[in-house]
Amino acid sequence: MDVSVDPQGPSMKIILELQPEHFNKEENLTHSQFARLLWIPRISALYHTKANNIFPSSHLDQKTVSVFVRYQGATFSKQFWETLKSEKNQSICVTLTIAHIGKTSYMFQGDIVVPGNSTAVAQHYVQMVHVSTETRRPIPLPQWVTEKYRHLSNSLPPENMQPLTSWPNRVQKYCVTVAQRDIDVNQHTNQASYVKYVEQAISDGLRSGFYTVLGQITDPFIEKVGMLYRRETLLGDHLEVLNWEDSAEPRKLFFQILKNSNPVFDCFIQYSEDSSKERTLAKL
Repeated sequence: MDVSVDPQGPSMKIILELQPEHFNKEENLTHSQFARLLWIPRISALYHTKANNIFPSSHLDQKTVSVFVRYQGATFSKQFWETLKSEKNQSICVTLTIAHIGKTSYMFQGDIVVPGNSTAVAQHYVQMVHVSTETRRPIPLPQWVTEKYRHLSNSLPPENMQPLTSWPNRVQKYCVTVAQRDIDVNQHTNQASYVKYVEQAISDGLRSGFYTVLGQITDPFIEKVGMLYRRETLLGDHLEVLNWEDSAEPRKLFFQILKNSNPVFDCFIQYSEDSSKERTLAKL
């Protein structure tokens, strides 16, 4: 991994090497593996020595302060997925730029570039929150951050996802229990594990024929995804994954993970409209 920092941005550029284990048996980069890959740049911004005195979470007392992800989103071009599928063991370049500073949180935005293409093939956004390790509640950002990036407190934050407050009558349910492998250094369920649960729910829905459109799309790729982390879950927690299609656009799926009937994670995934099979069916 190669890391470079521009203090004037302030921004960070990270070169990530893709490995065969990042891909599934269909040679696709899975949702959860992609979420884990984006975890690496965030960790670099938190703890890499080049990020000291530049990014908001440097120099934190890790005994008293943790940094949680509140929101994560991304948009993708078809070229992004096609390039990754056709060329294994390559690198991708991920950039992070501070886009907005709040009272207890800040937001990164950035691009993803693949070899042979100087134009971004994907964009991503993430909101990071400073949390007390004792109360597990948000706490103010350090004073040096609010003073140094005062100009970013007046900027408009990147697009975010609002909490899901209701669901339709036609909903699929999938149950899962948080395992040890799903726990991270903060001793709660890792953000990529929620994405894994969503993947499992999608597979279950495809097997049962729940989806009216997704099962008919040939080689679907994701155009847009949004993930909102609302509450912590811990080892051994029993979770229920609800998912349903958008009534206006069934290529867009919504997910809500519940613990004891309380929402802990919201998500939407919008798939491509490009499908040779759908066009064939339309002609029949």
